[in-house]
Amino acid sequence: MRNFFRFALLSAAIAVAGCAHNIPDDGFVYLDQGWSNADRQWFYTTTQGSQLIPYDWFLAVEQAESEDAFRSDANINRYRYLTNVATSYYNPDGLPVGMTRYEDPAGEAWVGFTCAACHTAQIEYNGSKMRIDGAPALADHTGFHDGLIASLDKTGTEDAKFDRFAAKVLGEASDDAARSTLRDRVVELTAELKSWQARSHSPVAYGNARVDAFGIILNEVSGTALGLPENYRAPDAPVSYPFLWDTPQHDFVQWNGIARNGVLGSLGRNVGEVLGVFGRVKVKKSRFGYPSSANTRNLRDMEDHIKQLYSPKWPEVLPPVDAQMAAAGEVHYNKYCSGCHVVLGDAERTDPKRQITAKMAKVSKLGTDPRMATNFIQRRAKTGRLKGAKTKVIVGRSRLGEEEPAGALLSHVVKGVIIRRVVERVSGPTVEGVENIKVSEKSLQAALSGLAPEGEPSVETVQMNKESPLLAYKGRPLNGIWATAPFLHNGSVPNLYQLLLPSDQRVTSFAVGSREFDPVNVGFESAPSPADFLFDTSLLGNSNAGHEYGTGKLSDAERWELVEYMKTL
Repeated sequence: MRNFFRFALLSAAIAVAGCAHNIPDDGFVYLDQGWSNADRQWFYTTTQGSQLIPYDWFLAVEQAESEDAFRSDANINRYRYLTNVATSYYNPDGLPVGMTRYEDPAGEAWVGFTCAACHTAQIEYNGSKMRIDGAPALADHTGFHDGLIASLDKTGTEDAKFDRFAAKVLGEASDDAARSTLRDRVVELTAELKSWQARSHSPVAYGNARVDAFGIILNEVSGTALGLPENYRAPDAPVSYPFLWDTPQHDFVQWNGIARNGVLGSLGRNVGEVLGVFGRVKVKKSRFGYPSSANTRNLRDMEDHIKQLYSPKWPEVLPPVDAQMAAAGEVHYNKYCSGCHVVLGDAERTDPKRQITAKMAKVSKLGTDPRMATNFIQRRAKTGRLKGAKTKVIVGRSRLGEEEPAGALLSHVVKGVIIRRVVERVSGPTVEGVENIKVSEKSLQAALSGLAPEGEPSVETVQMNKESPLLAYKGRPLNGIWATAPFLHNGSVPNLYQLLLPSDQRVTSFAVGSREFDPVNVGFESAPSPADFLFDTSLLGNSNAGHEYGTGKLSDAERWELVEYMKTL
């Protein structure tokens, strides 16, 4: 009940803000997904605690090879992130979708990422442009960061570029001393980002619509935060950004089903995400967790907000569904697909209280590329200064050894971040490094149990996902699947029709990056063009094999019937 009232108050505040500060028409078509314009602008622009570069730098920095602003709409579109309208309340500087302002404890403003950057899609068809909330973005993660780092590098080394940059950032304070300090800091932060770039390099190019989030997060937590570069591994198992609707209602999430929802699970999952997108954390053995930039209150509100989001229905701007073919396709779906991908009826699809059980399929049976699952299961990390710390930070008897599964170390750190926030709420702001905080274990446990929705187990029962099968991928309901191409966990299949072919008949390369929708095959246009990324299924981690349930038994006519039915989900 407490969570219900929290969300009701948040929704009311968002609605009031949306009415008080008009949101201009941006020219996009938005489908019915349970959110108002104010809801989505709140989601697009609310900070999670990510700190990429100082905010005024992002507004001022030029592209490496021109004087055009790096944050210009044309450049943002080039990387397939999404532009956003300027609003006086939510987004006064017109930042892209999912890039927002964070103010650190010292009062400095930073630009950073939020969920919407990777989980908002744009689909275009015959001149219509649709925005799909919660759908996977076509964002070029590597290209964006490479471009930004190159731009900062040129700013720090080329006098003319730096002069224009300093004039915008410093304004009237642009004396020689301030300019010298600014330039030194640009060089310093650029070096930090180059270090991040080096440890985040993958021999397998991500291209558009993919990232190895787990690989990057584990590097930042087990390597950077602990000061142990020997824990770094190449993040070489990129996966598609999963769609967000139904996520809070699942028992387990992530492609490999290792993140448990409920209790601290969903909050821990989101804290881990922030640490992978330039959230900061300082890790040393402590009774009271780890200070971090991650904004746990906003992360909880975002999770509650996503509970109200539901899948988009096939819109009227696309060609109408052939009802007769779809009815025939439903028979095939029930025979070959429904065992792993249950169908949500309209009432259940929109019910915030829906509960969904993950259907886990072993990689050996599924036959899809195993690299993402095996990387996570097999990766181990030295614990360094955390050796001997309690695995659950403040409760339980088990302690971290000299080396642990990297996932267990991540679980420990994100719980420590959450606990630190609870300590600060119970005892008031804490001074870094001070451990004589006056807070009783009883009051701390009471505050921690308050993080769990009513009826769920207490914090003492939280374990490292022992219920989840190993080396498996998750099947989920396919409602809204039409808006989520490319397909399979690693984005190796361009459209639904290709997915229904035996894997040896699927295309072995295709272009990714076009927003133009193909309503026949159900995916994006995938003919190669100079501006798009060419996906090569022969590369490590890019296999398009597997998931052949019924594909060899269906005739081509039956495949098209099944495609037509999936448009209705």
